Amino acid sequence: MRKIKTLIQHSMIIEVVFLLLYFTALTLLFTRPMVTKLSTHTVGGYGDNHYFMWIIGWTKQALFEIGQSPHKSFLLNFPYNYQLALTEIAPLQILIALPFAWIFDNTVLGYNIAMLSTFVLSGLTMYYWVKHLTDLSLASLVASTAYAFLPYHIAHMLSGHLNLVAIQWLPLFFWGFIEILDKRNFAWKSVILMCVGLSGIALSSQYYLFMTLFITLIVFVGYLIQKRFDIGWMRWKQLVISGLLALPASLVGSIPYYFVHQGSGTGRPLTDVIRYSASLSDYLLPFTKSFIAGRWVSRHFQRDLWGEATLYLGLPILTLAIYAIWNSRLKEKTMKWRLITVIALIALVLSMGTNLVWMEQPVVVTTPAWLRELIHQDTFYVYLPGYLLYRFFPFYNIMRAWMRYGIIVMVAICALAGYGVSLILKRTMHPYQKPAGIFLLFLVILDFSVTPLNLVEIKPRAVDKWLTKQPFGAQVQLPLAQSFEQRTIYATLTNQKPLIGQMNTYPSHRYFQLEPMLRNFPDHASVEKLREEDITYILVDSSEIDFMQMDYRALNLDFAGSYDGYDVFIIQD
Repeated sequence: MRKIKTLIQHSMIIEVVFLLLYFTALTLLFTRPMVTKLSTHTVGGYGDNHYFMWIIGWTKQALFEIGQSPHKSFLLNFPYNYQLALTEIAPLQILIALPFAWIFDNTVLGYNIAMLSTFVLSGLTMYYWVKHLTDLSLASLVASTAYAFLPYHIAHMLSGHLNLVAIQWLPLFFWGFIEILDKRNFAWKSVILMCVGLSGIALSSQYYLFMTLFITLIVFVGYLIQKRFDIGWMRWKQLVISGLLALPASLVGSIPYYFVHQGSGTGRPLTDVIRYSASLSDYLLPFTKSFIAGRWVSRHFQRDLWGEATLYLGLPILTLAIYAIWNSRLKEKTMKWRLITVIALIALVLSMGTNLVWMEQPVVVTTPAWLRELIHQDTFYVYLPGYLLYRFFPFYNIMRAWMRYGIIVMVAICALAGYGVSLILKRTMHPYQKPAGIFLLFLVILDFSVTPLNLVEIKPRAVDKWLTKQPFGAQVQLPLAQSFEQRTIYATLTNQKPLIGQMNTYPSHRYFQLEPMLRNFPDHASVEKLREEDITYILVDSSEIDFMQMDYRALNLDFAGSYDGYDVFIIQD
């Protein structure tokens, strides 16, 4: 008996080591050439990556250099300070990045490792869920490879969305939730899986938290109705315990939404919601970075929103999932697969937003003559269930990118694809099972393979190096909109001069207060306003404002020099 246990333990260790090496190797392949410049470059361009790197750097500074809580920063929104809880923080992702940023004193390195870790962790969580469902390692490897390297995953990495790449927690949550609904007996494993999954989601992305809970609510209500509200005490007990254990993390994840939206009209306009709604074409068109079809897609289809609209499910994975649904006849697991299928369908409908969209454009139908007399419109939109949710469900209209529901579609489709592989392998003669599984794995990797990713170097500007050596004082970058850009925000980590701007996730009241007063800069009124705000340094983008033609001395300003396109002035006392 001991020998058997030892063999099982050894095989489990070997499996874990293999999976870690396998997913790490594929991560380096899919994100090439990122590994060669982990400490100096990030993939994609300049955008949200700067914001998340700023959070990592500020958290490191607050905890290890200043010795204070990082929830409020003096570097932004001068002179009032900036509350980090006003937008998505992704604390769990920051926690993964922080040790590397601190030990190596390199924010870029910490950010990159946090990004790359999501690929390995996503593969592991999906692998063990599908293995639990199918008992087949090869089927689990196919499903988990697809999930870890989804084009959606790569696209949000390129967009710098450190929060949205954290898809590793979703399989754990749905694993626990579905097990609880499927079995009457109490199981701590299911409770812990659901709790850990929900906590991880809550501490990574507010979007994922809201969407996961909303879909779970729909599925659970439907389940209650089907069971005529008789689901047994043990199921209620497990759900309540899971919810209570995950409550602290869920509250932390909800705080930003609460602060931003309490009592204010921050709902998204319908035009935004329609623009960021998914269409079936988004699920069918390959990624624009696809090694095989990317250039062809870019030439022939409108993919302006590729950063959000990359929802490609993959031809092999979609085919395997459809095969699984069509051939689902395992009696003891029918309920699980039905639940997974229902989750996929609900998420698909919700991802399509308020109106039917095709190729990033809303579908407009010409009104038939008989109907025109009733509605008095020549054309009309095709409304979807999301329209009612947008109009009437609390907080639903604060979401912009409803197409992000697509990741939950992908969770379910990848799991179903794993089931499809298991059905194929079980119906394949034994000598051919492994080659068949490896062939399917190869098809998935080939279908999702991408061209080398673009890298951008993250380094201080010349003006930031100059500011670092100057006495403490607040700064503004003009035109004012640049003071609210993420690159300018990130620069405060280097120059350590408080910025009048802040993260502008939603139109900032602060921006609208200042912009009319600084719009005519350089004039006496704008300079006096900056003096009232106790600003010391004015960084002027010389390509936007030709300030050198003005008599700056008449405005009581000292010219400090020009640095890589920025003219710097100091306000005299």
